[in-house]
Amino acid sequence: MTYAYTSVIVKEGRKFWAYIPDLPGVYGQGKSTSTAKRDLLEALKLYIEDCRADGDKIPSSHVISVKVEKVSLAA
Repeated sequence: MTYAYTSVIVKEGRKFWAYIPDLPGVYGQGKSTSTAKRDLLEALKLYIEDCRADGDKIPSSHVISVKVEKVSLAA
């Protein structure tokens, strides 16, 4: 079975963080976007394995990416 989720990757300092808004606590990190994504996929795999082992339902994706933009405000 294939599970598809919207993921977000952000840069904080020298690290990239990847997360899935539908699954709080499932995230990855790395020195590049590709390593953060790879780490995220490993975390997702473990999350799904844990759900199956515990007999829990695997959540479906509800987040739809529409637009990402940087905003600024002079205050």
